Amino acid sequence: MRGAEAVREKTDEGISLFKAAVLLFSLLSVLLVLAFGADWLLRTDNFPVRHVRFEGEFKHVTQPELETAVMNVVRGNFFLLNLDAVKARVESLPWVYQASVRRQWPQDVHVRFTEQQLAARWSNGTFLNQAGDVVRVTLNDPSAELPRLEGPEGTGSRVLEHYKKLGQILAVVGLKLEHITLTPRRVWRLVVTNGDGDVQGRPSVGRSQPPASRDISTSLYSTGGRMPGATMVIVLDRDQPEYKLERFARVYAQSLRHQAAEIAQVDLRYANGFAVQQAGAHAAGQRDTPGRTDAIGTERTGAAKKG
Repeated sequence: MRGAEAVREKTDEGISLFKAAVLLFSLLSVLLVLAFGADWLLRTDNFPVRHVRFEGEFKHVTQPELETAVMNVVRGNFFLLNLDAVKARVESLPWVYQASVRRQWPQDVHVRFTEQQLAARWSNGTFLNQAGDVVRVTLNDPSAELPRLEGPEGTGSRVLEHYKKLGQILAVVGLKLEHITLTPRRVWRLVVTNGDGDVQGRPSVGRSQPPASRDISTSLYSTGGRMPGATMVIVLDRDQPEYKLERFARVYAQSLRHQAAEIAQVDLRYANGFAVQQAGAHAAGQRDTPGRTDAIGTERTGAAKKG
């Protein structure tokens, strides 16, 4: 009995070793097949990128521009394609704001892009896009109606944000914000016209060009805040500019609207009121600090204009 059991145990042990050897051989065979298959799939000559398809607005970006931009990075194997590199090359085009890239089976690449949406003119011939980023592009229509914004380097998004907020406040009382400047001392200078872009109190009959405030290239830094054809210049500091402008807008709607043609500048940098400079008076608004202007024609507001 013991002999038969010993023989049976040896037989079972041999079968187990044989099964293990077969399993190991099968695993090695599968790994070899996978390795050879991967090597074949990833060879440059196999599965090359066949087509690159572009999807977008194509208002300012052309198909040849896109093809030239990605030509050197889409060559090679479809599976080894660096999608981030393709995305970076597309977004390097000045008029491209954002791009997304994906593989499209069996051997195509799909590129979707959005173009820059210009929000304003910036300094040195540049523009601000919808996110407040500074972009350098060539505008097909140089006379396109875009507001003009100015400010120190790195303040584009901040100036654009304030342009939108302050412009909404002024629009309620029929005023249009044409030009906004943030000086190095963080003083805000706003050039304002009436809502249709014409200068208040002046005729617009026979005007063949847009208002001068749209295309003028002279900086407010050098003109002291006064621009040809502007209705008025509004000066604000960094302390609660929205609140102070809302306060002025209420007073303007109640008692200053009919005097708009006579106002050259309004200084809102006072805590409890503001100062009005009449048209024709010496330009006192060139200062970056309020006060000390009464002697040259500035008229301080009375109690009705406080708070």
